[in-house]
Amino acid sequence: MSTCPPRRRLRSNFIVHFLTLGRRSHPRHEESDNPPTPPPKDFVAFETNEIRTRSKPLPVPLDDYIGEKAVYRFNDVHETTIPQLPSHMASPPHRELPLLPYRPYVHIAPPVPLTPEEKARRRLAAQRQRDLEEEEALREERARQELRRLQKEEQERREREEEECRRALLQEHMRLAAARREEKERQEKQNEEQRLEQIRQQKQMTYERRLQYTRELEQWRHDQIQRAISSSSEKDEERRRSAEERRTRIAKLGEAYLQDATSLPPQGWVTIQTPDLLAWRRRYYKFDLSRGQMLLFPNHVDTAHPIDTVKLDGRAEGLHDWYEGFEELETIPHSFAVKFVDKQSWFMYTDNEVEKDKLLLWISEAAGIII
Repeated sequence: MSTCPPRRRLRSNFIVHFLTLGRRSHPRHEESDNPPTPPPKDFVAFETNEIRTRSKPLPVPLDDYIGEKAVYRFNDVHETTIPQLPSHMASPPHRELPLLPYRPYVHIAPPVPLTPEEKARRRLAAQRQRDLEEEEALREERARQELRRLQKEEQERREREEEECRRALLQEHMRLAAARREEKERQEKQNEEQRLEQIRQQKQMTYERRLQYTRELEQWRHDQIQRAISSSSEKDEERRRSAEERRTRIAKLGEAYLQDATSLPPQGWVTIQTPDLLAWRRRYYKFDLSRGQMLLFPNHVDTAHPIDTVKLDGRAEGLHDWYEGFEELETIPHSFAVKFVDKQSWFMYTDNEVEKDKLLLWISEAAGIII
């Protein structure tokens, strides 16, 4: 808040003092053409003892406590009417009060009647006095207006200074707020860039890990394929050798059976699964090579009435192991499949490898196919 300068303040105090002094230096006197009122008759304007005795003295102070809740003032009662109190309750001795100085009335003689010239002179003097007072009043009014104008200008100047101060303070606050906002936005932008950079690095690391994993997986797959190829080639070679050996054994069994006229007809145990049944059935078999049939019995005791007759001549297409397209037989030892011309396949397995070779021999002889 701005204040008035000392010079302006002194000028204002001087103007107020000047106006006050002007008012005090020109008192108004009302003049009248009538003489003053004379004093009353038989009035003696001199000092006597009687007048002094009739003057009312000052009252006794209230703090003089006389008796039991009894306070007496001077001249309230006559001395003879004051009751006599006991000695132990007697009031303190009477003290003389100082008398005020008496100013007697001064008689003023009646004024002398004025002449017309004196009255005219006094009227002119009064007129001049009124003119002077009016001029003084005008000067005071102008000074008051000037003082009011100066005060108004001073007030406007202070208001302008305060407004400028407020505006400057507001601009400073706005500048600080803008600076804080820019700093906050810059910090947020920097944090966002750091977060995006971290995300990009994480994505790059993830991509590199996946790429490395893909390369390792491709290498592993390549190794597996190479191993499988080598293993399959080895297995194929082993299977080929096994098939050659089986054919050799079957050929030997066929020659022995044809050379031995006393040998029993081909028969034995086999476990069969047909396309119509999901369960495996153990059956006792016999072959009728002249008709190309395979007879199945529930047991080896009752062989007079077969429960099923399988025609093989002209119907059987071939005999296959599990690696020839029948992977479901891989876990079943001594198993094979009989494929028919109507696209049906029967699955069979025996108790041992010798029984399997015999059964393959009899089926190939009955069906007229070459193993």
